[in-house]
Amino acid sequence: MHKSKRLPKQRTTFLVRCWLLPGGSQRYQVRHVQSGAEAQTDSLEAALHWMEQFRPKPPDTR
Repeated sequence: MHKSKRLPKQRTTFLVRCWLLPGGSQRYQVRHVQSGAEAQTDSLEAALHWMEQFRPKPPDTR
């Protein structure tokens, strides 16, 4: 990896499981690794929306 493209120091990690069900529906289980919080959704968009609450806050630049 090029040194100018390093990952941010604040990281958050998720485990995402997806089940493809008969009839074409899907289920997602998402776990925030650092806190252990979990959610189940029926769409990837809903899973991503749930994950947003764990996004690291930008530093206060005052």
